[in-house]
Amino acid sequence: MRFKLSLSHKKIRIRVAGLVVKDDTILMIAHKKGNDIYWLLPGGGVEYRESLDNALKREFKEELGLDVDVGDIAMIADSIEPNGKRHIINVIFWCNVVSEAIQLGSEKILYGYSFKPLQDMDTIVIYPPLNTYIIQLLKNKNEKIYKGSLWIPK
Repeated sequence: MRFKLSLSHKKIRIRVAGLVVKDDTILMIAHKKGNDIYWLLPGGGVEYRESLDNALKREFKEELGLDVDVGDIAMIADSIEPNGKRHIINVIFWCNVVSEAIQLGSEKILYGYSFKPLQDMDTIVIYPPLNTYIIQLLKNKNEKIYKGSLWIPK
């Protein structure tokens, strides 16, 4: 029996992100689409034949002009859009900044960056919605690395 791949077949995207903690603050990057501003952990998509740690180093350099050391995995979460249009696997690593001079990259979607205080994490819009998990992780109350499927409905 022969199988045909339909044009509607979707691919899973792998996104790496870095968790940089400094004095109870977390480095976040803001994106702007239309009038919407939302926050993410710095990072982005993994390219074919690119290791996860090299992809994360590249993304930090492109987005913030920073060199980072990539550590262990902090957490993993799926983001599956309910309508089936997108499926993203988010792999979040602990990172240490090697260079201190932050310079926002030139991509049009990049809006800003900030070191967000841990106590403010539950009040900001983060994609995917990792707020609670970041707080738990930093308070050492986190037992599982895999967080399941997370998506913010619109």
